[in-house]
Amino acid sequence: MKVFRVPIALRLFLTVLLTTLLLTTVSLGVLHWAMQKNFAKYVADVEMQKLDHLMTNLAEVYTVHHDWGNAIQAQILQIEGEAGPDDYDRLSRWWLRRQYDIALQQRYFEEHTTAMNSDSLNKSDIKQGLNEEEIELIRKNIPSEFQPFEGLIFPLSANQNLVRADKKTDSNLTNEPSKKQYIAIPDRLGLSSRLSLYDVNHQFVVGEPSPDQVSYRPISVDGKVVGYLGLKPVLDQDDALSINFFSNQKRYLFLVYAFTFLVSLIAASLLATYFKIPIQRLLRGTRELTKGNYEYQVKINRNDELGDLSCELNQLAVILDHHETSRRQWVADTSHELKTPLAVLQAQIEAMQDGIRKPTPEHFESMLRQVTSLKKLTQDLADLAQAEAMQLKCYFAEVNPWAVIEQEIDNFKPKFEQAQLTVTAQGDNTNLLLDIDRFKQIMVNLIGNSIRYTEEGGQIHIHTEQSTTEWTVYVDDSPLGLTDEQLVNLGQRFYRVDDSRTRATGGTGLGLALSVKITEALGGKLSFEHSPLGGLRCKLTFPKHIKQ
Repeated sequence: MKVFRVPIALRLFLTVLLTTLLLTTVSLGVLHWAMQKNFAKYVADVEMQKLDHLMTNLAEVYTVHHDWGNAIQAQILQIEGEAGPDDYDRLSRWWLRRQYDIALQQRYFEEHTTAMNSDSLNKSDIKQGLNEEEIELIRKNIPSEFQPFEGLIFPLSANQNLVRADKKTDSNLTNEPSKKQYIAIPDRLGLSSRLSLYDVNHQFVVGEPSPDQVSYRPISVDGKVVGYLGLKPVLDQDDALSINFFSNQKRYLFLVYAFTFLVSLIAASLLATYFKIPIQRLLRGTRELTKGNYEYQVKINRNDELGDLSCELNQLAVILDHHETSRRQWVADTSHELKTPLAVLQAQIEAMQDGIRKPTPEHFESMLRQVTSLKKLTQDLADLAQAEAMQLKCYFAEVNPWAVIEQEIDNFKPKFEQAQLTVTAQGDNTNLLLDIDRFKQIMVNLIGNSIRYTEEGGQIHIHTEQSTTEWTVYVDDSPLGLTDEQLVNLGQRFYRVDDSRTRATGGTGLGLALSVKITEALGGKLSFEHSPLGGLRCKLTFPKHIKQ
């Protein structure tokens, strides 16, 4: 049963789209909620900026009396006469409004007197018909914040020229005709009916208490807060104007939401396509690799992780192609190397069976040489396979490598004499952490290779050099020499410089390749160079073992 899968491009598309929509929905929702909750307070804060004169007057009143209750009581007691039963309560409620009216009149007077005293008169002032006599009349009748009830007498019912100070109760407060006249300044913003005064602990003192949210401004005297002036918001989120305003805002937010959705849809689609195309190419490339098409290359020109992945995939294809070629060459070379001695051995046995060759000791010795060659070939193949798989067993111990080399030179003396080669050896003793049998195997391969590829009458020079950290032995021989191309290929499996000569001397083409792998397993390095003697130089280097 085929399981339904969601493609990665579709997942990316949905993730980007839904994430953008979620963020937009939350952001616009929070914005709308914050506007509804804080817009009225914001308007009140703006209105509070117009109360600077009132706050200055209140601070000066507090400076004189040092307490809001004392200030209100002292200013009410300035009124002459005998108060009625509820006169004190009415005046206490009216006190803050009266202070606002006084501040408004003072500001009005200051603004217009400044205009009258300026070099050029404002056209707006001329239209209002204000002249010097009227300005003087205003100046004489401006009340003081220290005497807000000047002109009133107790009981309040005895006052004439009613001044409507409170829509519900305070409709009979007047000024005495013989004293300052009460000049009404219109309160176009309606601030007086929404003011309230609080002490330093935010406890209500006078004014219009409100259970709704109130905007506060601190009243300071000599840098110390002594109270707060509160203002009830003029807007209510449930009134008709507010509902209409927020309805318009909802429409604008919906348009923003729709536009954001459209842009997110396009951006998510482009982003998904941007990632989908290279992923499909990578998928196609991996499918080609599984089919064995190692020459297939993925073309993605991008400077990101997908571009890096395509480069790695192409490099993997190159490595797999190289390994496949090497595997095929390995099989072909191994088959060829096994086939030759087996064919010779088969021909000799068939000749004996047919009576062409007699089973003499010489013929048996020739057959034994073929069997020995097969045995050595299979052993070298097994060792090389273990070395390449990093499974070659090594038993390390402290060894004097130069003593081992001298011993092997003595063992090769008959072959040196047979090939008429001059051998010189000079080296230094040291102690290295090596597997003595594996080290002998390396030296046997190197010396044997020099014997096979050095012409009769030539020379072989074996010598060492060492530093505080490394010990190196050189095996130099005289021609035959090698070309640069041959030198590069030296050490590869089944590679022979002179194929016919190597077969005649019993070489399999695995000795140097096996020596390279064994050296690496022992922690050393084997390299090949042109020899100063004109032939090949084998350079074998091992790190010195430092005792702790």
